[in-house]
Amino acid sequence: MAGAPARSRKVRKILRFEARAHRLLARYERALARATHAMAQARALLDNASLLESSLTGTQLGELRRGRPDAAGVGTAPVATPLDRTFTTTRT
Repeated sequence: MAGAPARSRKVRKILRFEARAHRLLARYERALARATHAMAQARALLDNASLLESSLTGTQLGELRRGRPDAAGVGTAPVATPLDRTFTTTRT
């Protein structure tokens, strides 16, 4: 039985690059799926909080506003995703 034909160094290098690229793309797609799921969960929680907030009384709204700075230290998610934001740079 004959073995695989010998490949040139450049062909082997291209095949290695392509194999690595495919592995990286697969890893990226898995991470993107996880991030998309997390974003959906976060947005659902924010929607629930917004709906509940609309039912608060004036006193409860004041309590909520006073409590938000304390909760902000725990960790907050940005309202907009990075793709929704427009960044500009200015020189001073």
